[in-house]
Amino acid sequence: MRELKKMLRKELIERRKMMSDSEKNIADTDIFEQVKPFLDRASSVFTYASTSIEVDTRRIIDYCLQCSIPVALPVSGDEDIMFYYIKSTEELSKGRFNIDEPPENFPAVADSDTLCIVPALCADGNGLRLGYGRGYYDRFLAHFIGKSGIICYKTFKREVPSEKHDIKAEFTIFNR
Repeated sequence: MRELKKMLRKELIERRKMMSDSEKNIADTDIFEQVKPFLDRASSVFTYASTSIEVDTRRIIDYCLQCSIPVALPVSGDEDIMFYYIKSTEELSKGRFNIDEPPENFPAVADSDTLCIVPALCADGNGLRLGYGRGYYDRFLAHFIGKSGIICYKTFKREVPSEKHDIKAEFTIFNR
C-alpha cells in the first residue's frame, strides 16, 4: 500500500505542475467562493500556506484576516504539527519543507466550531484524501474537536487508497 501511495503522489504532483495558471485561477476562485460560508460560520480557521501546486489558501487566509476570523497555520515538527495564530501573512517565513510557517508566538486552541482545512493531492469526495505521506494531518485530526474539510481540484477527484490510520474529513469541496 505504501508503494502504491508513493507512486500515486509522484504522478499527482507532476499533474499538478502541468496545470495552467488560468485553469488554476478559475478553480481556486470557485473553491474559495464555496468555502466562504464555512469560514463565516467558524469561530477560527486552521489552514496551511499553499504552495504553487495546491489550491490557493492565501485568499482564505486574507479573507479571514479581513473579517477578523482568527486564522492559524501549522508548524511542522518531527512527528506532529502545531497551529499558531497569525495577524498578517507578512509574519510567515520558510520553515521545514520550504513551506511558509508562522512564528511560534500564539498557540492556537480549537473548539467545536473551529474549521480545519486539510491539504490533499487527491480526494474521493467522501472525506478520504491522499496527502504528502508524512501523516501529520491524520495524527492531528485524530484528536481535533472541530470540523475538517478538504479543498481539491475536481480533476484530482478519484478513489483514494486508504489505511486504517487515515482520518476522514467531514466535507470535501471541489471546483465545479
